Amino acid sequence: MVVDDDVGFQEIVSTKLKRNGFLVAEAHDGKEAVEKAVNLKPDLILMDIAMPTESGTEAVLDLMENPETKQIKIVFLTSMADPWPEVKAETKKIAHEIGATEFINKGEDLDMMMEKIKEYLRQ
Repeated sequence: MVVDDDVGFQEIVSTKLKRNGFLVAEAHDGKEAVEKAVNLKPDLILMDIAMPTESGTEAVLDLMENPETKQIKIVFLTSMADPWPEVKAETKKIAHEIGATEFINKGEDLDMMMEKIKEYLRQ
C-alpha cells in the first residue's frame, strides 16, 4: 500500500510498483491507511509522514496497537529530512522506535527504492 497525500508522487510510486509485479492499494492519509490496512492486510505499507487528517506516525502507532495489523511491515517514505543528515538520522531512529521497518527518502532513485522494497519483503 502506498500512503501519500501528494497524488502525483503516489501515482509515480504505485506505477513503478505495479510494473515490478506488485499489487498496489493506495490511501491519501493515515486514517484511510489504517482503515484499508485492517481490511486488506497488505504485506508492506509505504507511509508518508506529514499528511492531513492523521499523520503517518499516528497511523503507524494505530497499526501497531491493533493485533490484526501489528505484523504489517511499514516503511516511512518521506522527504522530511532533506537536506540535513542529522535530522534524517533522528527521524530514522524515531521511525524504528514507533514500529516502522525502515525509512526511505522520497528523492531516492526509483529502481533503488524497488530493490529496498523487495529486500524488506524478503525479511
